[in-house]
Amino acid sequence: MIRDFIINISIMISFTFVWHQLFKHNKLTLKSGMSLKVIDGLIAGVFGVMLMNFSLAINEITILDLRHVAIAMVALYGGLIPAMIASFVVIIGRYAIDINFSSHVALFMVLAIGLGTGLIGEYVKWSVWKKWTLMLVFSQSVFSLAFYIVSNSYQSVIYPAILHAVSAFAGGYLVLYFARYIRRATDAFYQVQENSLKDPLTDLYNVRAFDEYYNQFLKRNEEYNDSLGLLMIDIDYFKKINDNFGHAAGDYILKEIAVLLKEETANGFVSRNGGEEFTVIFPDLTFSQVCKYAESIRRKIDEYEFVIESGTSLHLTVSIGVSHTDFAPQQGLFESADNALYIAKQAGRNQVCSLCDVSEKQKEAKILSSLK
Repeated sequence: MIRDFIINISIMISFTFVWHQLFKHNKLTLKSGMSLKVIDGLIAGVFGVMLMNFSLAINEITILDLRHVAIAMVALYGGLIPAMIASFVVIIGRYAIDINFSSHVALFMVLAIGLGTGLIGEYVKWSVWKKWTLMLVFSQSVFSLAFYIVSNSYQSVIYPAILHAVSAFAGGYLVLYFARYIRRATDAFYQVQENSLKDPLTDLYNVRAFDEYYNQFLKRNEEYNDSLGLLMIDIDYFKKINDNFGHAAGDYILKEIAVLLKEETANGFVSRNGGEEFTVIFPDLTFSQVCKYAESIRRKIDEYEFVIESGTSLHLTVSIGVSHTDFAPQQGLFESADNALYIAKQAGRNQVCSLCDVSEKQKEAKILSSLK
């Protein structure tokens, strides 16, 4: 008997791990869409049926297992809908084993557990552990009542009933602990992964993310001959802002410009590559379209009023270098944008420049004044 319950608990832990791996990017919550709730409910139902197949036979018509823990688990995270779907699957599985008085009682028992735990998960606003305890108490009470109804000799089933209750609570708490542990571990991993690609000050992609996306788009351009544009943006005279108004003002400026860049480049991948330098990658846009985005950015920042903490209003400009695969080889796309930015600085700043012809001996700069 103890061996059977250990098998049930082992199955629950193994299934919980596999379940989490399948849905780690789309976790079940009360706010999840209907499709996810249905899928999770079906999986929990299959989980419950598996537990029934490793059940403890009390007599010819009665079996004990931990199927109600599977139902309670989806009720805890997803509420009523997945709990009821899991219940219906478990009922079908129970009738597939055999049809008798015990299976009829199990029908009402499982429906009651699904409804009760689903409502608890949906509407009880307690902490996770308190809510889980309430679910286990409720479902075990219903299970024990059903066990009492189908038993002919109550004295002979006292020990199995007590063992079942102890196993249900021990297994239930262990499974929830394991589920919460792997959820937190996975969340922490993806948070670290995301933070490793984000600039902490501006929440833009950092230089590591830029390199990753840039190389991906270059590879795609090589395979499918897609267009690829690149902007390199530098804030003019940014050092003077730090020197005259302090680094807090400089940080504010960087964050505001990050917001403006995201607003103006809905189709681009914006990153902060360090200091006051930003880049924007534009896949699948023509050279003309990329240049228009660049001029829109330049004009937006030129007209924007930056009000720092002291109340002082500042007006800033940026210089932008434009590069595109129509005019630069893949290997020279970044260098072309960097050279165009340098020429924009030399031309007086507050400029959008592109290198339309790159050679080893000469580089001809074209200032896109016609777009202003």
